[in-house]
Amino acid sequence: MKHVFIVNPKAGKADASQFFVPSLIERIAPLKLDYAVEITTHSGHATEITKHYAMTRDPVRFYACGGDGTLNEVFTGAYRYPQAEVACVPLGSGNDFLRNFGTQEDFLCIEDNIAGSAIPIDLMQVGENEISAAICSAGLDAAVAYGIPKYRRIPLCGGTMAYNISIVENVCKPIGYPMTVTVDGKRYTGNYLLVAVANGMTYGGGYKAAPCARVDDGVLEVLLVKKISRFRIASVIGKYQAGDHFQGGDIRPELQRIITHLRGKEIEVQPERPVIANVDGECGPRDHLHVRVLPLAARFVLPARLAEQQK
Repeated sequence: MKHVFIVNPKAGKADASQFFVPSLIERIAPLKLDYAVEITTHSGHATEITKHYAMTRDPVRFYACGGDGTLNEVFTGAYRYPQAEVACVPLGSGNDFLRNFGTQEDFLCIEDNIAGSAIPIDLMQVGENEISAAICSAGLDAAVAYGIPKYRRIPLCGGTMAYNISIVENVCKPIGYPMTVTVDGKRYTGNYLLVAVANGMTYGGGYKAAPCARVDDGVLEVLLVKKISRFRIASVIGKYQAGDHFQGGDIRPELQRIITHLRGKEIEVQPERPVIANVDGECGPRDHLHVRVLPLAARFVLPARLAEQQK
C-alpha cells in the first residue's frame, strides 16, 4: 500500500511545511514505506492530489495533515475509490470530525496512524459536487464563522476575540432567517435562527450540536432552531455548544418549543433570501442547500491504539 501525506501549510497557527514536514519525513523514513509527501498550494489542491493517486486503482492510504477543510478535500477526492483509505493528522484549530472517535491527541502519533485500520463511514453529498463529513448548517452559526477572518486581521485580535466580536456583530443585526426545510419529503417552514444537518456530532471547534449522531448509521440528524429574542440567545447557544440541549436522546422538554430534532436521509434548505451556510467549516452565501446521506461511502482510518480501545 502506498502512503500519501497531504500537508496543508496554512492549517493552524504556523507553517506546517516548515515545522511539520521535516519531522514527518524523519519519523517515516526508517519505516521503509512506499510513501509520498505532498504540500498543498491552493484551495482544492488536496482533492486534486488525492484523485491523482486514487485513479491508479492501487491500494492507497491518504493522510490529511491539516484541519477539517483539508480532511474534507481528501474525502472528496477519495470517496469514489474503494481501495482508498483516509487518515487524519490534526494540524488545524477545529478538527471536529475526529471528535466522533476520540480526541485530537489520539490522532497525532504518525506511527499509530500508519498501524491503524480503516472503518466504513457515511458522508454527505451537498448539491451536485460537494462532500461533507461532519455538519452542514445555515444561519447565525455560519454567519458568525464567516465574519471571523476579517477580525483576525486586526492587531492583537486573536481567535477567541475575533469569534466574540463576530458574535456581537451578528446578534446586533436582524436575526432570524425565513426558511423552508424539507426532510425526506416532509416540509417545515419557519423563521429559524439556524438549521443544522449533521453526520457527525460536533462542528465549529467543539459545538456539540448532534450528540446522538453516528457516522455509520445511514441517516442524518437535523436540528431546526427557531428565532428567539437576543436576551435568550446566550443561554440557548450555551446549551447547544455543550450538547446540553439533548436529554435522553431527544431535545430537553423545556427547549422543545425552540429546537426541533428530526432524522432523515435527504434534506433541502430553501431560504427566502440568500443565507450564510457552512459546509465542514467553509462558509459563504447560498440560496439553497441540498444534502443527502452517502451510506458507508468512505473508509476512515482509526489509529491503532484507538481502534483497539473501541473493540
